[in-house]
Amino acid sequence: MTAITTAAGAARKAVAWATSAEDADKAARDRRQKGNEWASRRGGAGNAADWHERAESWERTRDKAVAMANMWANVAGVMHLAEEGEPS
Repeated sequence: MTAITTAAGAARKAVAWATSAEDADKAARDRRQKGNEWASRRGGAGNAADWHERAESWERTRDKAVAMANMWANVAGVMHLAEEGEPS
C-alpha cells in the first residue's frame, strides 16, 4: 500500500471510492429488481430471497464505499489546507 502524501492523491482516492459506491449501488439495484421479478413468479420465493440477499450484500458494500469516499474527501480537504499553510 502506498502512502497518500498530497491533497490531490487523497482526492483521487475519494473519487475511486465514489466510483466503487456507484458501481455497488447499480449492482444492488439490479439484484433487487431480479429478486422482485422472481417474487412475482409462482413458486419463485426461494430464488427471490437469494437475489434479495445478494442485493443486501451489495448495499453493505455501497455503504462502506460511501463512507470511505467521504473520509478521503475530508482528508483531501485537510491536506489541501495544510499544503496552503492554512490552519485546519
